[in-house]
Amino acid sequence: MTAEEIFTGALALAIATCAFFIKRIFVTVDDGQRRLLKLELENARLKQSEHDLHDRLDRIEEKLDRLLSREK
Repeated sequence: MTAEEIFTGALALAIATCAFFIKRIFVTVDDGQRRLLKLELENARLKQSEHDLHDRLDRIEEKLDRLLSREK
């Protein structure tokens, strides 16, 4: 083996190692984005549920007010 073959092999190994780590970084970022999207969707669902609950409570309050005003 010559020095040039050793250098070429070491360079190929270094490039492959860098490519592996770059791929792992992209996979990690992609997983993080999926988790963030999942949390954002859950947050939006909870906000909508809260809004719907407030609307229902407001309607119930209005009905109670009407019932109480009739009794007087």
